[in-house]
Amino acid sequence: MTETTNFRISHSLSDGLSVEAVYYGSGTLCISTQVGCAVGCPFCASGSRGLKRNLTLQEMIDQVAGAMGVGHRVQRVTLSGIGEPLHNPDAVRMFVEWGRKRKLPVSLTTTGAPISVLCEFLSAPHNGLMLSVHAGSAAVHRRLVPRGPDLGELWSRLAEIWPHLPVRRRRKTGLNYLLVSGVNDTDAEIAELVLRLKNFPEMTLHLLVLNPVPGSSFRSPDLSRVAKIHSTLFREGIHVRRANRWRQRAEGGCGTLIAGISLEKPRSVIPFYNSLFSRI
Repeated sequence: MTETTNFRISHSLSDGLSVEAVYYGSGTLCISTQVGCAVGCPFCASGSRGLKRNLTLQEMIDQVAGAMGVGHRVQRVTLSGIGEPLHNPDAVRMFVEWGRKRKLPVSLTTTGAPISVLCEFLSAPHNGLMLSVHAGSAAVHRRLVPRGPDLGELWSRLAEIWPHLPVRRRRKTGLNYLLVSGVNDTDAEIAELVLRLKNFPEMTLHLLVLNPVPGSSFRSPDLSRVAKIHSTLFREGIHVRRANRWRQRAEGGCGTLIAGISLEKPRSVIPFYNSLFSRI
């Protein structure tokens, strides 16, 4: 089927909890790795209720089966829904291997903590890893990613590992920068980001904007400011991209999962599937 929009898919778990996935019309399925999240990003609805528990490998597989079961053509999967993938490393390792065996590309989006686990995953057999940093300075990073890694240590360890990664793997490692008006969109903050990125010429910076969450005061700057920041980064030689049309839509904004639903009382139920997806 040809997709023209994004679809949010609620998934009921056996203990009565619920998670969500988002299917993008481009063929990417974004799935959850945890029920809730412990990182505490203030702009993010997905982690606004704290961490309930990790998902099992089977519960991650069932999200893929559920999306396919309602007719979506899943061509790739990204672990970027509810939860921090590196806080559930065992299940994530197994899921990456599960996808590899089925020729289903799997990528990760992470804040980078724990850094020791990040170092392992940088060279794991996935389809790419995106670091959600959202700041140039340590102070702004701590505000936006409260229980993420120490920013200085993150860049330091990355600089140690970078020369030893194959070029293809470096190009598969990127950075997410979610613009938040009045917080990380200043000239000074962008200048600090540029200085950090000069050491990683192959890295792609994805410049993202917030889709507002009900009850949140966080907003992204207007389009003219976004365009100016993009131009500044481009002139500095940064490989920068803006959000694609799927990410800009209402169901595609960063941190909007579980907004308006209860983790304990799912809006809708996607059943468990006894199919090839259940055969680990």
